[in-house]
Order: sequence, then C-alpha cells, then structure tokens
Amino acid sequence: MLGDLTKRLVNGIVLLLGTLTFFLLPVGGKTTAQHLVAIFSTKPAREAAVAFTAAARQVAREVAREIEHARKSAAAPDAKSAPR
Repeated sequence: MLGDLTKRLVNGIVLLLGTLTFFLLPVGGKTTAQHLVAIFSTKPAREAAVAFTAAARQVAREVAREIEHARKSAAAPDAKSAPR
C-alpha cells in the first residue's frame, strides 16, 4: 500500500515537472506550448483541420447510413425463410 502511494506521488511530481517545463521553459525563443500554438495557427494547419473535419463528418454520415441499413435489414422478415 505504501509502495502504491509512493509510485503515485512520484508520477504526480513527474507530471507536474513535465507540465511546468512544457509551459515555462523556453526552447529557442519560445516555450514548447508557444511553438505548438504558432504551428497550429498557420493557414495550412487551419485548412488541414477544415479538411479533416469535413472528411470525418462524411465518414460519420456513411457509418450512420450503413447502421440504419443494417437495422432495417435485421427488422425486415427474411423472404427466403417465410413459409410458402
């Protein structure tokens, strides 16, 4: 039990130090967080985000259409198994 507590405490300290480093320690002229903001706020990055969003919506529509088709197929009685 004390070992788990120690492990959690060490993990918390490592997470805290990593977070502080990410936001406060400059790498070059900016922190890592500032570098990421600069990269993802460029015009090509915004265009890529729009394209990925459109593609994800299209995939979601197709999946929903297939699920609806499968539900209708499962709900409809099978013509081959119906008695004659």
